[in-house]
Amino acid sequence: MNHFDHCRFAGTTLSTLLILSFFAISLLANPGPTRATTEGLKDEELQPHPFSDLNLRFSNRPLTPPDTLIVQTIPLTGLSVARPFVAPDPQAVIFEDDRRQRAAVLSTDSSGTLTLYLLEDLPLDPKLPTLFECAHHRSCEDDRTPLTGGLGCLAICIKELLELSALNQ
Repeated sequence: MNHFDHCRFAGTTLSTLLILSFFAISLLANPGPTRATTEGLKDEELQPHPFSDLNLRFSNRPLTPPDTLIVQTIPLTGLSVARPFVAPDPQAVIFEDDRRQRAAVLSTDSSGTLTLYLLEDLPLDPKLPTLFECAHHRSCEDDRTPLTGGLGCLAICIKELLELSALNQ
């Protein structure tokens, strides 16, 4: 074996050992789920908190759910939202969980009247002053930022209240 072959053999061996060491260290650092962890995950999966993490879906047209689905209609008189300068103006927002189960719909009409339709029995009436405070604090009436301003701004406030109501049930 000449010097060149010896160096190539040593380099290949060193590379192989380096790869195996890296693999062994990664297995030690991340051993995978243990039985206790798996059981904990199963317990959490068995007791989901409905509507504790809602998604917002925007619509470019006003929406009114069927009467059979509406649990409560809350007119949001006294609240107004800004219209964006550049983006299309959303007309409605649907609040739903990851399984697409809908909790509420916020919609506006041609006159700018806002209505919140609750599709689930969530105790939101006592929290309406909090909604007005949130909308005022976030400046929903003046914020023209697409999606997060205007109707989106108010939707974020309602989302927080719905999630809080769902967790407190």
